[in-house]
Amino acid sequence: MINITGSITRAFVFPAIPETALTYYSNLSRVAAFLPHITLVHTYAPNQIRVMYETVELGTYTIQIYSDLECSVDRSAMQLKVYPVRIETAAPVQPETSMRHSTGSGLFAIETQFFDLGAQTRIEYTIRLKADLERPLGMRLMPKRVVNRIAQSITDGRVREIADGFIKESMNAFPEWEANHQLVGK
Repeated sequence: MINITGSITRAFVFPAIPETALTYYSNLSRVAAFLPHITLVHTYAPNQIRVMYETVELGTYTIQIYSDLECSVDRSAMQLKVYPVRIETAAPVQPETSMRHSTGSGLFAIETQFFDLGAQTRIEYTIRLKADLERPLGMRLMPKRVVNRIAQSITDGRVREIADGFIKESMNAFPEWEANHQLVGK
């Protein structure tokens, strides 16, 4: 088995009031596009999706982790939570392993808190990724502790890329969303 575990907390200032920021980030299908290494696979409901984390490591091994997610918004607490959920209509992901490939299910979660700064919002969020996958056959000759050490180092870097990329991509997409949102409100 390969144990993949990563967690990171980030904070940034968003150029809108908290209510607007919370509305912007609460569309789970749209927000998934802002996460590097994460692909939206299916939307089951406005607040339920399946995503896939995919990365090619050491130039050879493809790792795919699927996660079914649900989003809850608490406007009074100014919180947004994306957490793993069992979606009854979703077919389970069957684990697969080959010489250079491993696929399975895992847990992906994001907890976000919004803080009022007047015309801006401070956003603090934590991303978590966890999965236990079968080792690709090409890694079976390597000792388990070496594989897990390599996997942990790579996962730490990927989780940083996801968190930092999320900030950049979501900030870049906001002006267009805001312009469209204002047109709809008029």
